[in-house]
Amino acid sequence: MRILLTEDDPRLGPLLVQGLERAGWAVDLVGGVEEALAALRAVRYRALVLDLGLPDGDGMEVLRELRRNDTFLPVIILTARGRLSERVQGLNGGADDYLVKPFALEELVARLAAACRRGDTPAPQALRLGRVALEPAARTFSVDGTVQPLPRREMMVLELLLRGRHRRRLLIKVRRDVAVQPILREWLSRVRVPNSVKVQLDVDPVSFL
Repeated sequence: MRILLTEDDPRLGPLLVQGLERAGWAVDLVGGVEEALAALRAVRYRALVLDLGLPDGDGMEVLRELRRNDTFLPVIILTARGRLSERVQGLNGGADDYLVKPFALEELVARLAAACRRGDTPAPQALRLGRVALEPAARTFSVDGTVQPLPRREMMVLELLLRGRHRRRLLIKVRRDVAVQPILREWLSRVRVPNSVKVQLDVDPVSFL
């Protein structure tokens, strides 16, 4: 199985290639953002090991481009950036795993195998209704094929609206719990669902209660 490794360190890169190849992986090594994007366009890889601090940009640019194109390629970030906020940003940005340098090669190999196993699961299907489409995994929302900005809370509500069976379960549970109703009603009233969504769904979230 062929993977793409982005690493600009002239000593670490070849050592990683050697170790990963001994573990049974075929590895292409690139040292920058543009090289990585070009390689991903040209070759169908099994996984991507992504450094963030690259000479021509931030590795997160590669990750954003991947997820923008609805690519479910397993991605492991391998970087010296180890602060909690940086790890959270990487995972929320679409990475499947995050490993901080220094690291053990055996752990990287194990995480690669695990990420590829998860990658064998079929990609979640887009949720559609009329001109509205929601990609749960990529966390993108579009109207007439044009991606629209939508905050996380609104995204969650829209997903509930589009997943009819889940919506019914939620409402049954809420309607049985009288104490929860005013809390949820107040929360939903604050959710800024765009008018374009309300028109396409023919419903306002608050009306469900």
